Amino acid sequence: MSSAKWHPASGNFGIFGDTAPGSPEERAAKAEADKGLAALGQYQENVEGRQADISEYYEGQRGLVGQQFDLREQGIGLSREQLGVQREGVDIQESQALTSFLGDAYSFRSQSDVSRATGGLAFSGGKERKIERRQATMGDMMSGRQDQYDMTRRGLDISSRGLDLQLQQLGLSESKELSDLARSQDIDMAQIEDLLYQLETEQMAYEGVPNP
Repeated sequence: MSSAKWHPASGNFGIFGDTAPGSPEERAAKAEADKGLAALGQYQENVEGRQADISEYYEGQRGLVGQQFDLREQGIGLSREQLGVQREGVDIQESQALTSFLGDAYSFRSQSDVSRATGGLAFSGGKERKIERRQATMGDMMSGRQDQYDMTRRGLDISSRGLDLQLQQLGLSESKELSDLARSQDIDMAQIEDLLYQLETEQMAYEGVPNP
């Protein structure tokens, strides 16, 4: 029974005085505990909502990273296609040059054979050496062209290997960025879990306040 006394002017306790259980101090403490529990419950809901927000944020970040690296991979893919087109162009040019050379060589040999056949004794050794020099010059020119085509192909091969390295580095960079995001998310989630544990501890303290 409360120690508070009834006073007819107060109108608080009726004819039997203060009939509420516990003392006013105990009732006030319990009321404050209930308010604290309600506030903690609301705050806990907000913190748990923050967990969902964090998950959604990092999921979005991973999506952005994937999109960025996909675009860069597509750029490398286009560069590889361009190198392939250039290599096909070199092969076509070389084939055309070889066809032209073989045609010129055949025509020149035919003309030389005709000159030898019709010249008889008049076809001198000087003319023969001139023909041989011209044949050698044509062969050197074709060989030089082939060397140029080979050098062009080697340059394209080097560029292609460079693109392969870029693609590998891109994959490593993407993996690192995703790993960093995962690590950051783990840290943020761990902080939320710590906060929820602290809230649970405070709730237990409020719940420990006895009923008056």
